[in-house]
Amino acid sequence: MKQISLQYKQFGIKRTISTTLPERWDELTPAQLMSVSRNDAGYIPETEILAYFLGIKKNVAVLLDDYQRYCIAIELDFMKDFKPFYSFVIREIKGLTSPRPSLEGMSFAQFMFTDTYNEIAVTADDNSQLNKFIACLYLPEGKAFDDQLIQDRADYVEIFILPEEKTAINLNYRLVKEWLCNQYPLIFNKPSDDHEESLPSNTAVDRNRGSNWVKLYESLVGDDIVNQDKYAALPLHTIFRYLTQKIKENGRK
Repeated sequence: MKQISLQYKQFGIKRTISTTLPERWDELTPAQLMSVSRNDAGYIPETEILAYFLGIKKNVAVLLDDYQRYCIAIELDFMKDFKPFYSFVIREIKGLTSPRPSLEGMSFAQFMFTDTYNEIAVTADDNSQLNKFIACLYLPEGKAFDDQLIQDRADYVEIFILPEEKTAINLNYRLVKEWLCNQYPLIFNKPSDDHEESLPSNTAVDRNRGSNWVKLYESLVGDDIVNQDKYAALPLHTIFRYLTQKIKENGRK
């Protein structure tokens, strides 16, 4: 957090306030993250954003001059850069809880459904798919992921979670996905400007053009149909570490 001091005039009297500004994504509060999403969607005026980020009243934010607004905007420039971030700012919302930091404890099945619905929602701009994405990502406290309950929980998301809250969660997931891509670069194959890295079939997932988790899952299970649910229930990081090792082994052959 950066400590800042602001001076403004109110009723002809010069006043000074001391406050803080976040310098990184992990310093945002849930309210600030939602204000970012509302701003991206064009739902919120600049003065209201200033109030949220400075922790001041709107009638004070409106008194800030153009130079002060410019300086503050420069300090918030980090929001233009979607750098990897391993955690969720909104930990709880309407009785639902986000995954733990670094997606610890998330099963491979939960990730498959979460990422697939997110991809469809973003590509098709489909609110029903966005609801399913959040229903897979945020679960009731203490409840395990169950793909049979996705639609019921998506209906709950549709009714109780506001559009700007959904957008904020989607934005945060984008940052977490970038972190995940950096952790497992051999799985999330990012093409360079002029060529694509050649990786074994059914293992590399292009972080830019989408994924096919079902195909990858089927390649893992193979003929072991009896234990397919056990594969799905394995921790995400266990699967990704295994895949990374297999890719390295194939690369040495």
